[in-house]
Amino acid sequence: MRGKIVLITEDETEIRNLLVSLFQTEGFAVLSASDGQQALELVHDYGDSIALLITDLGLPKLGGMELIRRSRRLLPGLRIIAASGFGHMNVRSDLLNIGVPDFFPKPFSPIDLLAAARRLLDEEHPGEEM
Repeated sequence: MRGKIVLITEDETEIRNLLVSLFQTEGFAVLSASDGQQALELVHDYGDSIALLITDLGLPKLGGMELIRRSRRLLPGLRIIAASGFGHMNVRSDLLNIGVPDFFPKPFSPIDLLAAARRLLDEEHPGEEM
């Protein structure tokens, strides 16, 4: 998917760096943020160049659920994958209620996350090469 960006928002440095490296190695353009406010500023600045937001829900400054809500207001078609280390059942239903079916409980496999990202991006542009 040429010209489209994946935004990875994760406050745990090691996880964020791993995901950034994985997605870059796979040929994606990647932005990263360590808190929800920084991520929202990137969504505002880059607009619809961002094809996918991957976000932890337990973020400083602006939580992941609020980041999702505000990002969707700015970019209604934004594809989103959420991750969290706690409250899986309630989190899943809350995410479904705001239109985010893709949820990864921590710990998750980065390869599975990459596969989900590819699937979502393929849905957005069927037949287009990544």
